[in-house]
Amino acid sequence: MRSLANLFSPPTPEKIAEKELQDMRLTLFQAERRLLEAQMQVDYYRNMIAFLEEVGATGVEGVADRRHAAMSPTPGAPALPPASQPARVAPGLTTVPIVPSAA
Repeated sequence: MRSLANLFSPPTPEKIAEKELQDMRLTLFQAERRLLEAQMQVDYYRNMIAFLEEVGATGVEGVADRRHAAMSPTPGAPALPPASQPARVAPGLTTVPIVPSAA
């Protein structure tokens, strides 16, 4: 029914702009989601590279002992939340900052 009405009175530029605005917002949301997913993949692979380099340099026993010691806090010391642990950085790789949208 609506398409039949559009034949006799075509949509106004305002209506076209409103529909395009909705489409652009959806496209922006999808692009931001893909960007966040890509950033998660970058962090994962960066951590895997750093871990494998550490295993190659010090051996698996040294890495396991150090990680076990870091996860079990000393008595009386407050436990560090996982977010406060320093991020691993593999040489030659940089993180691209995510810029929030103005929408």
